[in-house]
Amino acid sequence: MLDYYESYSHREDFPDRVMHHDTKISNVLLNAETFAGICVIDLDTIMPGKFISDLGDMMRTYLCAFSENEKDLSKIKIRLPYFEAMVKGYLSEMKNILTETEKELILFSGKYIIYMQALRFLTDFLNGDIYYPTAYPIQNLDRAKNQFKLLHELTVNEKELQDIIEEHLA
Repeated sequence: MLDYYESYSHREDFPDRVMHHDTKISNVLLNAETFAGICVIDLDTIMPGKFISDLGDMMRTYLCAFSENEKDLSKIKIRLPYFEAMVKGYLSEMKNILTETEKELILFSGKYIIYMQALRFLTDFLNGDIYYPTAYPIQNLDRAKNQFKLLHELTVNEKELQDIIEEHLA
């Protein structure tokens, strides 16, 4: 996966952009009545980066109904309507801004960020849980397994997910 990313990372049409780098839903303030977005918060993470950071993290955090702490891996599934809504909304604003390379890497963004997070949880577990707080001894191992299962689900559903992307790029 890293080699695949590296093959794109220095292309001129794969620019750095201003990224939030922490796109979880709790970093968006919503109107209590209409649920319309008001503003993005937690701005200390904003810095240059590739578009895959924010879009991939949205896939990681929104596509499964269960958090990264879920131990029952049979519950880890991709919610296709959420994927379609996310892609539709993202591309409604970004379709004319993204380069051809970025458009090609939309699904890869989720795979890459999920894979990276799985490795971060696994590495932290192997290093004695020094970065991510844990509530029990193998929580970071469970989190890693969870993220690897989510990555598997993205791969298993790749054709359908890519078809959704292509539909909204058209």
